[in-house]
Amino acid sequence: MAVISGWRPHPGQLAFLASDAPVRVLACGRRWGKTEVIAAEIARTLLGGAPRAVLLVAPSQEQAMLGFERAIEFLQRAGARPTVRRSPAPTLTLGDSKLWARSAARGGMLLRGRKAHLIIVDEAAYVPEAVVTEVLTPMLADTGGKLALVSTPRGKNYFYRLYQQGQEDGVRIWSLRSPSWHNPLLSPTLLQMQASMMSARQFQVEYGAMFLDDAGQVFRTEWVDRALQLNLPEEGLTVAGVDWARRQDYTALAILRGSREGAKLLLIRRWQGLSWREQLEAVARLLRLYQPVRVLCDRTGVGDPLLEALHEAGVPQAEGIVFTQTVKQNLIDQLALMLEQGRLQLLPDPALLGELYHFEA
Repeated sequence: MAVISGWRPHPGQLAFLASDAPVRVLACGRRWGKTEVIAAEIARTLLGGAPRAVLLVAPSQEQAMLGFERAIEFLQRAGARPTVRRSPAPTLTLGDSKLWARSAARGGMLLRGRKAHLIIVDEAAYVPEAVVTEVLTPMLADTGGKLALVSTPRGKNYFYRLYQQGQEDGVRIWSLRSPSWHNPLLSPTLLQMQASMMSARQFQVEYGAMFLDDAGQVFRTEWVDRALQLNLPEEGLTVAGVDWARRQDYTALAILRGSREGAKLLLIRRWQGLSWREQLEAVARLLRLYQPVRVLCDRTGVGDPLLEALHEAGVPQAEGIVFTQTVKQNLIDQLALMLEQGRLQLLPDPALLGELYHFEA
């Protein structure tokens, strides 16, 4: 795209931008450059002259903001000076055109009531099908607008079915599968390192952009998809779990409300590269905010000092748990059962959904 100074799209990105199909489905690997191609599509739409309404949707607000911020950068490189509001609802205005960046959480409830000329769904495979078909697609009816679904694959769900239709059609639906190594800027050394750190299946999906079936999965894709669409009542006890990690891994916090009969995930956060003090401050702040009656903390390794520090930080209800193989297996079995029986409501967090999808027996 000549209007974006300094950006040279690779062949896969050019193919996406060249398609004029009403629906485009792009299945690509990590580090392929999907954020850049999303930003380029937004920029050229807003710079086209006619007033346009563009909606960028992702499983989480954090994910949506990646494309939003890159679109701002691309517009500025093209010489445009948009007006930007980042909170409470990220919105960009350029003349009579607008860009909104929104999360697909809560079944897309906050997305309804709009009209759009272009809707781009980032990490679409992790957005519930009902949000795309029942909430987003009707927004394009009055404008004759276009829909672009961009994602790494996640099993053979609706994203895969639309990809297959694009391979057979090519006119109404355009589709492309492009692995990470089609990005000429990606280091082969990085790919080799990632391949050594992942299971073969995970690397095939995350970097090879392969659509794989559910063989070997503990948490089946249809269970997880259903968990994203549940609307369980917010009643019962609030509880939390903390898994501590050193710099190279992620510390994770999950907060849920409910009971064994039905529970919903209220919050999930991950941190990497923080000092122990910074991790404690971040975790304690959220625990004080949600006030769970019980907080289970991993006490394996360095867990005991961190547990004591949580007590001192105003979280006296925190208690330690040692993750033995028996404890882990019991937790996995209980989680699988709750998902299978539709007793757990999840948030559309791409990292969480990816871990559930790749978890194998």
